[in-house]
Amino acid sequence: MTTSRPPLSYDVFVAPSKPFTAPPPRIGDPQAWDPVTSTLIFGARDAVLVDALTTIREATALADWVELHERQLTTIYITHGHPDHFLGLPVMLDRFPHARAVATAGTVEQMGQQTTPEALNHGERASYPGQIVDTIALAEPLDAGHFELEGRPLEVIETGHTDGVDTTSLHVPDLDLIVSGDVVYNHCHMYVGATTAESRGEWIAALDQLAALNPAAVVTGHKDPTQGNPPTVLAESRDYIEYYGQLREQALPHQELFDAMVSRYPDWVSRQQFLLLGITGSASDPPGHPLIPPDR
Repeated sequence: MTTSRPPLSYDVFVAPSKPFTAPPPRIGDPQAWDPVTSTLIFGARDAVLVDALTTIREATALADWVELHERQLTTIYITHGHPDHFLGLPVMLDRFPHARAVATAGTVEQMGQQTTPEALNHGERASYPGQIVDTIALAEPLDAGHFELEGRPLEVIETGHTDGVDTTSLHVPDLDLIVSGDVVYNHCHMYVGATTAESRGEWIAALDQLAALNPAAVVTGHKDPTQGNPPTVLAESRDYIEYYGQLREQALPHQELFDAMVSRYPDWVSRQQFLLLGITGSASDPPGHPLIPPDR
Protein backbone atom coordinates (compact mmCIF):
# COMPACT_ATOMS: atom_id res chain seq x y z
CA MET A 1 0.00 0.00 0.00
CA THR A 2 1.38 3.39 -0.98
CA THR A 3 0.56 6.68 0.63
CA SER A 4 0.72 10.01 -1.16
CA ARG A 5 2.81 12.79 0.29
CA PRO A 6 1.25 16.20 0.98
CA PRO A 7 1.98 18.59 -1.89
CA LEU A 8 4.48 21.41 -1.68
CA SER A 9 3.34 25.01 -1.54
CA TYR A 10 5.05 28.38 -1.81
CA ASP A 11 4.53 31.92 -0.56
CA VAL A 12 6.27 35.18 -1.46
CA PHE A 13 7.41 38.01 0.81
CA VAL A 14 8.04 41.35 -0.93
CA ALA A 15 10.07 43.96 0.92
CA PRO A 16 8.89 47.32 -0.45
CA SER A 17 11.05 49.89 -2.14
CA LYS A 18 13.20 51.75 0.39
CA PRO A 19 15.03 55.09 0.12
CA PHE A 20 18.78 55.05 0.55
CA THR A 21 21.33 57.70 1.40
CA ALA A 22 22.82 59.05 -1.84
CA PRO A 23 23.18 62.31 -3.78
CA PRO A 24 19.91 63.50 -5.33
CA PRO A 25 19.31 61.99 -8.77
CA ARG A 26 19.48 64.13 -11.88
CA ILE A 27 17.20 61.72 -13.74
CA GLY A 28 14.24 59.66 -12.60
CA ASP A 29 12.64 58.97 -9.23
CA PRO A 30 14.15 59.87 -5.85
CA GLN A 31 16.89 57.40 -4.99
CA ALA A 32 15.35 54.19 -3.61
CA TRP A 33 16.10 50.49 -3.83
CA ASP A 34 13.69 48.41 -5.86
CA PRO A 35 11.31 45.96 -4.07
CA VAL A 36 13.08 42.68 -3.21
CA THR A 37 11.51 39.24 -2.71
CA SER A 38 12.07 36.19 -0.55
CA THR A 39 10.23 32.96 -1.31
CA LEU A 40 9.22 30.26 1.16
CA ILE A 41 8.74 26.77 -0.27
CA PHE A 42 7.17 24.40 2.24
CA GLY A 43 5.70 20.97 2.77
CA ALA A 44 3.85 19.41 5.69
CA ARG A 45 6.70 19.94 8.19
CA ASP A 46 9.71 21.66 6.67
CA ALA A 47 10.47 24.73 4.61
CA VAL A 48 13.17 26.28 2.43
CA LEU A 49 13.65 30.03 2.14
CA VAL A 50 15.10 31.57 -1.02
CA ASP A 51 17.08 34.78 -0.33
CA ALA A 52 17.27 36.77 2.90
CA LEU A 53 16.86 40.49 2.03
CA THR A 54 19.12 43.35 3.09
CA THR A 55 18.47 45.33 6.25
CA ILE A 56 17.93 44.31 9.86
CA ARG A 57 14.39 45.71 9.71
CA GLU A 58 13.51 43.74 6.57
CA ALA A 59 15.04 40.50 7.79
CA THR A 60 13.27 40.78 11.13
CA ALA A 61 9.92 41.20 9.37
CA LEU A 62 10.82 38.28 7.09
CA ALA A 63 11.62 36.06 10.07
CA ASP A 64 8.28 36.94 11.68
CA TRP A 65 6.52 36.05 8.41
CA VAL A 66 8.34 32.72 8.13
CA GLU A 67 7.35 31.83 11.69
CA LEU A 68 3.68 32.36 10.83
CA HIS A 69 3.88 29.38 8.45
CA GLU A 70 4.66 27.05 11.37
CA ARG A 71 7.22 24.97 9.52
CA GLN A 72 10.78 24.03 10.42
CA LEU A 73 13.11 26.12 8.29
CA THR A 74 15.81 23.68 7.19
CA THR A 75 17.56 25.60 4.41
CA ILE A 76 18.14 29.16 3.21
CA TYR A 77 19.20 29.22 -0.43
CA ILE A 78 20.92 32.34 -1.82
CA THR A 79 20.43 32.84 -5.55
CA HIS A 80 23.37 35.16 -6.21
CA GLY A 81 25.97 37.35 -4.58
CA HIS A 82 24.30 40.78 -4.58
CA PRO A 83 24.10 42.03 -0.98
CA ASP A 84 20.41 42.95 -1.19
CA HIS A 85 19.64 39.22 -1.30
CA PHE A 86 21.75 37.96 1.61
CA LEU A 87 22.82 40.61 4.12
CA GLY A 88 19.81 39.62 6.24
CA LEU A 89 21.23 36.11 6.74
CA PRO A 90 22.54 36.67 10.31
CA VAL A 91 19.10 37.79 11.44
CA MET A 92 17.51 34.71 9.89
CA LEU A 93 20.10 32.30 11.26
CA ASP A 94 19.76 33.78 14.73
CA ARG A 95 16.00 33.22 14.60
CA PHE A 96 16.30 29.78 12.94
CA PRO A 97 19.58 28.33 14.26
CA HIS A 98 18.97 24.88 12.78
CA ALA A 99 18.71 26.21 9.23
CA ARG A 100 21.63 25.81 6.85
CA ALA A 101 22.51 28.67 4.46
CA VAL A 102 23.68 27.33 1.08
CA ALA A 103 24.58 28.61 -2.38
CA THR A 104 26.68 27.60 -5.34
CA ALA A 105 30.45 27.98 -5.07
CA GLY A 106 30.32 30.91 -7.50
CA THR A 107 27.72 32.70 -5.42
CA VAL A 108 29.68 32.13 -2.21
CA GLU A 109 32.75 33.67 -3.86
CA GLN A 110 30.73 36.69 -4.96
CA MET A 111 29.27 37.06 -1.47
CA GLY A 112 32.78 37.30 -0.08
CA GLN A 113 33.84 39.89 -2.63
CA GLN A 114 30.76 42.03 -1.98
CA THR A 115 31.20 42.07 1.80
CA THR A 116 34.76 43.22 2.36
CA PRO A 117 34.89 46.06 4.89
CA GLU A 118 35.71 48.54 2.14
CA ALA A 119 32.82 47.39 -0.07
CA LEU A 120 30.28 47.49 2.76
CA ASN A 121 31.45 50.79 4.23
CA HIS A 122 31.17 52.50 0.83
CA GLY A 123 28.04 50.59 -0.12
CA GLU A 124 25.28 49.21 2.07
CA ARG A 125 26.48 50.63 5.40
CA ALA A 126 26.61 54.11 3.86
CA SER A 127 23.27 53.65 2.10
CA TYR A 128 21.41 52.27 5.15
CA PRO A 129 23.09 53.68 8.28
CA GLY A 130 22.51 51.50 11.33
CA GLN A 131 20.48 48.95 9.36
CA ILE A 132 23.20 46.51 8.26
CA VAL A 133 24.34 43.76 10.63
CA ASP A 134 27.76 44.13 12.24
CA THR A 135 28.84 40.55 11.54
CA ILE A 136 28.22 39.18 8.05
CA ALA A 137 27.25 35.56 7.41
CA LEU A 138 28.09 33.75 4.18
CA ALA A 139 26.45 30.64 2.77
CA GLU A 140 28.10 27.21 2.55
CA PRO A 141 28.89 25.99 -0.98
CA LEU A 142 26.62 23.24 -2.24
CA ASP A 143 28.34 20.06 -3.36
CA ALA A 144 25.55 19.08 -5.77
CA GLY A 145 23.20 20.68 -8.27
CA HIS A 146 20.15 20.07 -6.13
CA PHE A 147 18.94 19.64 -2.58
CA GLU A 148 15.70 18.29 -1.14
CA LEU A 149 12.63 19.41 0.75
CA GLU A 150 10.75 16.51 2.34
CA GLY A 151 12.22 14.16 -0.24
CA ARG A 152 11.39 16.32 -3.24
CA PRO A 153 14.14 17.83 -5.41
CA LEU A 154 14.87 21.54 -5.64
CA GLU A 155 17.13 21.99 -8.66
CA VAL A 156 19.78 24.67 -8.97
CA ILE A 157 20.01 26.28 -12.41
CA GLU A 158 23.31 28.03 -13.10
CA THR A 159 22.50 31.07 -15.23
CA GLY A 160 25.91 32.73 -15.50
CA HIS A 161 26.17 36.46 -16.18
CA THR A 162 22.76 38.14 -15.98
CA ASP A 163 22.34 41.25 -13.80
CA GLY A 164 25.51 40.07 -12.05
CA VAL A 165 28.00 37.25 -12.41
CA ASP A 166 27.61 33.64 -11.24
CA THR A 167 23.84 34.00 -10.85
CA THR A 168 21.42 31.11 -10.34
CA SER A 169 17.73 30.29 -10.21
CA LEU A 170 15.92 27.53 -8.33
CA HIS A 171 13.54 25.12 -10.06
CA VAL A 172 10.86 23.28 -8.07
CA PRO A 173 9.53 20.56 -10.41
CA ASP A 174 6.69 19.56 -8.06
CA LEU A 175 5.26 23.06 -8.34
CA ASP A 176 6.33 23.86 -11.92
CA LEU A 177 7.91 26.85 -10.19
CA ILE A 178 11.05 28.85 -10.89
CA VAL A 179 12.40 31.19 -8.23
CA SER A 180 14.56 33.21 -10.56
CA GLY A 181 16.59 35.55 -8.39
CA ASP A 182 17.58 38.55 -10.52
CA VAL A 183 17.63 36.65 -13.80
CA VAL A 184 14.02 37.81 -14.29
CA TYR A 185 12.22 40.99 -13.16
CA ASN A 186 8.47 41.50 -12.80
CA HIS A 187 7.22 44.94 -13.89
CA CYS A 188 10.24 46.52 -12.23
CA HIS A 189 12.90 48.35 -14.22
CA MET A 190 15.90 46.09 -14.66
CA TYR A 191 19.54 46.60 -13.73
CA VAL A 192 20.77 47.06 -17.28
CA GLY A 193 22.93 50.14 -16.78
CA ALA A 194 26.10 48.05 -16.30
CA THR A 195 25.49 45.72 -19.24
CA THR A 196 27.38 45.34 -22.48
CA ALA A 197 26.21 43.84 -25.77
CA GLU A 198 27.96 40.61 -24.77
CA SER A 199 26.49 40.43 -21.27
CA ARG A 200 23.02 41.23 -22.58
CA GLY A 201 23.36 38.28 -24.95
CA GLU A 202 24.29 36.03 -22.02
CA TRP A 203 21.34 37.35 -20.04
CA ILE A 204 18.92 36.61 -22.88
CA ALA A 205 20.36 33.10 -23.19
CA ALA A 206 19.69 32.56 -19.47
CA LEU A 207 16.08 33.70 -19.90
CA ASP A 208 15.68 31.25 -22.77
CA GLN A 209 17.14 28.52 -20.56
CA LEU A 210 14.46 29.16 -17.95
CA ALA A 211 11.68 29.48 -20.51
CA ALA A 212 12.57 26.04 -21.89
CA LEU A 213 11.40 24.57 -18.56
CA ASN A 214 7.88 25.83 -19.34
CA PRO A 215 7.15 26.86 -15.74
CA ALA A 216 3.65 27.56 -14.46
CA ALA A 217 4.92 30.34 -12.18
CA VAL A 218 8.04 32.50 -11.87
CA VAL A 219 8.94 34.42 -8.71
CA THR A 220 11.41 37.16 -9.59
CA GLY A 221 14.04 38.75 -7.38
CA HIS A 222 12.60 42.23 -7.91
CA LYS A 223 8.96 42.91 -8.68
CA ASP A 224 6.04 45.29 -8.50
CA PRO A 225 4.40 44.13 -5.25
CA THR A 226 0.94 44.34 -6.85
CA GLN A 227 1.81 41.73 -9.48
CA GLY A 228 1.45 37.96 -9.29
CA ASN A 229 4.04 35.41 -10.43
CA PRO A 230 3.12 34.58 -14.05
CA PRO A 231 5.54 32.90 -16.46
CA THR A 232 4.98 35.78 -18.92
CA VAL A 233 7.65 37.72 -17.03
CA LEU A 234 10.27 35.66 -18.88
CA ALA A 235 9.26 37.06 -22.26
CA GLU A 236 8.74 40.54 -20.82
CA SER A 237 12.25 40.61 -19.35
CA ARG A 238 13.68 39.38 -22.64
CA ASP A 239 11.88 42.14 -24.54
CA TYR A 240 13.13 44.73 -22.05
CA ILE A 241 16.77 43.73 -22.49
CA GLU A 242 16.50 43.57 -26.27
CA TYR A 243 14.88 47.00 -26.49
CA TYR A 244 17.46 48.50 -24.15
CA GLY A 245 20.20 47.05 -26.34
CA GLN A 246 18.67 48.69 -29.41
CA LEU A 247 18.69 52.06 -27.67
CA ARG A 248 22.25 51.62 -26.46
CA GLU A 249 23.38 50.96 -30.01
CA GLN A 250 22.08 54.43 -30.89
CA ALA A 251 24.45 56.01 -28.32
CA LEU A 252 21.67 58.18 -26.90
CA PRO A 253 22.33 60.72 -24.14
CA HIS A 254 21.25 59.59 -20.71
CA GLN A 255 18.00 61.53 -20.58
CA GLU A 256 16.82 60.32 -23.98
CA LEU A 257 17.67 56.71 -23.18
CA PHE A 258 15.92 56.92 -19.82
CA ASP A 259 12.84 58.58 -21.29
CA ALA A 260 12.58 55.99 -24.06
CA MET A 261 12.60 53.10 -21.57
CA VAL A 262 10.05 54.73 -19.26
CA SER A 263 7.84 55.53 -22.23
CA ARG A 264 7.85 51.88 -23.35
CA TYR A 265 7.32 50.58 -19.79
CA PRO A 266 5.30 53.37 -18.13
CA ASP A 267 3.75 51.21 -15.40
CA TRP A 268 6.96 49.52 -14.25
CA VAL A 269 8.19 50.50 -10.79
CA SER A 270 11.64 51.78 -9.77
CA ARG A 271 12.40 54.35 -12.43
CA GLN A 272 15.91 54.65 -11.06
CA GLN A 273 18.90 56.12 -12.86
CA PHE A 274 21.22 53.58 -11.23
CA LEU A 275 19.18 50.73 -12.75
CA LEU A 276 18.71 52.14 -16.24
CA LEU A 277 21.88 54.20 -16.61
CA GLY A 278 24.29 52.89 -14.00
CA ILE A 279 24.89 56.36 -12.57
CA THR A 280 24.58 58.00 -9.17
CA GLY A 281 23.36 61.54 -8.57
CA SER A 282 26.87 62.96 -8.83
CA ALA A 283 27.80 61.37 -12.17
CA SER A 284 28.46 63.44 -15.28
CA ASP A 285 26.58 62.83 -18.50
CA PRO A 286 28.72 63.07 -21.60
CA PRO A 287 26.28 62.69 -24.53
CA GLY A 288 26.35 59.25 -26.08
CA HIS A 289 28.69 57.74 -23.49
CA PRO A 290 26.72 56.13 -20.66
CA LEU A 291 28.77 55.51 -17.54
CA ILE A 292 29.02 51.77 -16.91
CA PRO A 293 29.96 50.90 -13.30
CA PRO A 294 30.90 47.51 -11.83
CA ASP A 295 28.09 45.11 -11.01
CA ARG A 296 26.12 46.33 -8.03
